[in-house]
Amino acid sequence: MVVETQTLINTVKKMYPVAKFFKDRYFPDGRTFYSEKALIEMKKGTRKIAPFVVPVVNGIPMESEGYSAYEVKAPYIALKMPITPEELQKKAFGESIESNRKPEDREKELEAEHMDDMRRAIYNRQELMCTEIITTGQIVMKHYSTAEDAAKGTNYKQMLLRFYSKEEFKNKYKFVKKWGEMTTSEKIQEFYKMAAILKRRGVKAVDLDFASDVSMDLMTDKEFLEFYNKLHVNTGVIDQKELPDGVTNNGKINVNGVIFDMYTYDEVYEDADGTIKEFLPKGTIAMLHPNMGTTVYAQVTLVKGGTFKSFAERIVPRVVASEDNNMMEVQMFSRPVPYPYDCDGWLVANIHDDIAKSQDDADNSVDTDEPAQSGVTLKSEAEIKAMNKKADVIAYAESIGLSGLSTDMKLEDLYESVLIYQNETYSD
Repeated sequence: MVVETQTLINTVKKMYPVAKFFKDRYFPDGRTFYSEKALIEMKKGTRKIAPFVVPVVNGIPMESEGYSAYEVKAPYIALKMPITPEELQKKAFGESIESNRKPEDREKELEAEHMDDMRRAIYNRQELMCTEIITTGQIVMKHYSTAEDAAKGTNYKQMLLRFYSKEEFKNKYKFVKKWGEMTTSEKIQEFYKMAAILKRRGVKAVDLDFASDVSMDLMTDKEFLEFYNKLHVNTGVIDQKELPDGVTNNGKINVNGVIFDMYTYDEVYEDADGTIKEFLPKGTIAMLHPNMGTTVYAQVTLVKGGTFKSFAERIVPRVVASEDNNMMEVQMFSRPVPYPYDCDGWLVANIHDDIAKSQDDADNSVDTDEPAQSGVTLKSEAEIKAMNKKADVIAYAESIGLSGLSTDMKLEDLYESVLIYQNETYSD
């Protein structure tokens, strides 16, 4: 009788990179909130010049630039992966064939593996949210009830998180000539124009991010490389090993006195329907600066120990056991809200978009010469209820546009009136 022996020589698990470049560089993690809504505050600076006055004048009043404040309901990300007895009976990945491990010994390893897979998926979603802000000025959130609906792209409730007040996205730069018809000099001039627009807005961008097709076009252009080399640029300034997967630093370029780092970003993700898509759409050119925004997180409320408990965390894991179904479920939740500090703080163009009719048309599509709209300072429910004087509550109510309240009202009624008005008026 011949007995065959088997030996596990090596194990290989294909691990796709975690896309976090845009999120970590431009929208790094910020605060967590014990609330379902996140407070977003945006304020424009001033470029006013101080006037001269005659000596007898004590001073000329200067108006304060207002700021906008509003609450947004955080999107809800929830993933789960089951663990069944059948899975635990099988040899785990990388486990020796001769192993005598019990199923319960494999449980913790399988839980950790599932959590890692789900954490990666959440990071990819956050990255997509950040690139959508840059390229469209909004986040499209499709909320599904089942995995089948998500795969088919049907039966969803759509919500939009917008970062501009008008219908037109003012950060979308248009070329006056098709990219393929431009000379190298004209392409470089477009970078100059974009940088000049941001300079007028008071923004100093230092990053030029390209989709792979734009980067290929520029980095294979002998005239561009010649211009690039005339600047005596050291293309090896940034250590490639410090960059995440899917990102390449192409060196630096001087654009009208501002030194830009040029990045190629070609990372992809798998959508719910199984299609592979780019985080940064083909043809994209983005002029950005690091830490131009942040990512905040709303609370996740779960049942634990027979009661509801809220967690103000970036990612909340949970393992639920079901004796009735004889299985365990590994779950992971997150409620991220990435947003920019300045809605005018970047420009994006696409070489495949329709061109502008004229240079004036191109300039008007991005320049915002309108005065900043005055805003209000909103308080959270906890902050409102922390005010124990009626006069303070009434003063706050008037500051957000609510009048008609009186000290004759009960303090609880004042709280309720302010909260109802605030939620109805500033819910968007």
